[in-house]
Amino acid sequence: MKTLLIVLLVVALGVVGLGLYKTHTTPADLYVFTGEFAGCPARPSCVSSVASDDAHRVPALAHTGDTLRAVSMLREVIDRMGGVIEHESPGYLHAVFATPRMRYRDDVELLVLPEGRIEVRSISRFGYRDFDVNRARVEQLRQAFEVVP
Repeated sequence: MKTLLIVLLVVALGVVGLGLYKTHTTPADLYVFTGEFAGCPARPSCVSSVASDDAHRVPALAHTGDTLRAVSMLREVIDRMGGVIEHESPGYLHAVFATPRMRYRDDVELLVLPEGRIEVRSISRFGYRDFDVNRARVEQLRQAFEVVP
């Protein structure tokens, strides 16, 4: 019985350690590193406007006017939503949001294209399911972006 408890404790600590490592490590597949805007892996904790399947796909955002103004407005919305910008380049933002309870980190990428389209991707760094948190975040971002003066 004692051996079983020790094994379970070691496994639990391993899972917690892996979770902490994954949630504090910036993913390597971000646009800022690859130059390609990614879709989603098979797990359900991701949504993207370039996803190839309905389960992960969300509509791109839209903007009118110049790219710099759209990026400025997105930066403002992200700040109001509690996100922190980690990477920024012309027409691109990468923000990190932390979940309220467990402080898991989710990455949100926005690529503002001159033709009025904003590609969006929101993905959890750790965990298989997100109970539609990423989808809800993208929709909240979309709604807030549409009303920014």
